[in-house]
Amino acid sequence: MRCTTIGLRPIPRRDVSEADRGLPDGRLLLGLKGTISELELHTIRGRLTAGLLSKAQRGELALQLPAGLVRDSSGVVTKDPNQEVQDRVVLVFDSFGQLRTARKVARALRERDLALPRNDRHDEVYWARPTVAAVTSMLKNPAYGGAFAYGRSRAREAALPTGRQTQVRRPDGACRIMVRDRYPAYVSWATHEKIQAMLRDNRADYMHLQTRGVPRNGTALLHGITWCGECGHKMMVRYKGASHYVCNHLHRQQGVPVCQGLRAARIDARVAAAFLEAVKPAEMDAWSAARSAERQAGSALRHAEAQQVEWLRYQATLAERQFNRVDPDNRLVAAELERRWEAALVELRRAEAALAQRDGEACDAGSVTLDGTCQRL
Repeated sequence: MRCTTIGLRPIPRRDVSEADRGLPDGRLLLGLKGTISELELHTIRGRLTAGLLSKAQRGELALQLPAGLVRDSSGVVTKDPNQEVQDRVVLVFDSFGQLRTARKVARALRERDLALPRNDRHDEVYWARPTVAAVTSMLKNPAYGGAFAYGRSRAREAALPTGRQTQVRRPDGACRIMVRDRYPAYVSWATHEKIQAMLRDNRADYMHLQTRGVPRNGTALLHGITWCGECGHKMMVRYKGASHYVCNHLHRQQGVPVCQGLRAARIDARVAAAFLEAVKPAEMDAWSAARSAERQAGSALRHAEAQQVEWLRYQATLAERQFNRVDPDNRLVAAELERRWEAALVELRRAEAALAQRDGEACDAGSVTLDGTCQRL
């Protein structure tokens, strides 16, 4: 049936674009056109998101990599060819296995003036001063365990008048997509999960997580690992007059009387005696293993310091070559290059002096330890 039979006529394309917005029919036509355009945008965005998620589920999505991992031109992820970067990443994980807290790892690195490799937004490596946040970020990153992780953060509307969305981290270990064995691993996946459990246990948040927390300074031996046999809650340590293990959780939360309080001296003595009795058959093996682990940790730190000195020596040599290549008559450029060369030499001498001093202290400490061991034997 033709349109003229019932009194209708097709609208030319120019009439659609030139519809009179002052008339009801024109506003209706333009509204339908805008709705269809918005639906097309939504469909395109949905298809793009589906393709991105499909690629992420295969572990092929090119996400930004942490320091120590690089992506070549063909898209294959490998370890950074810079051996110093690799060794520094391994040193962070080995130090955490020995020290067991991120704060102590950062402090140990700062004491030896060791920097941490970090990646900027262009995937270029730069060296930064160790911080607790940087160490924790490296320890929590599943990429070092060889896993591809997508969706570690989620969008949430901020409590602001603008209503803009902000990115917030998901709970520890939670992500939208996880694909293992996609990257070359610095630690095994079992070690990665063990590190995450240690980090969670280090948080002193008994109310929400029921965790132990990091042992603090004090004379109490069982700080953070004593639990009340009456109510089952964690017991606190009170240093007032003498060390006491006190169960005051219900007292603080509900105002009821303190469950119980016990002197720490007698309990610690019994626990220490039982521990020493249990490890007595393997005492020499345990001591040897502990000494071996301590020597390995010291050797790793010494190797990292030597690598950093070597890098500073390269920087000084590079600055010298740049200074020698400049035209002596161009004093503006020559003065700046000379200043950089002198600064590199000062930094190199400082690092070499610090390394030599620590080597001397290590030799003295080793002699004292050896003498004490011989006397005990």
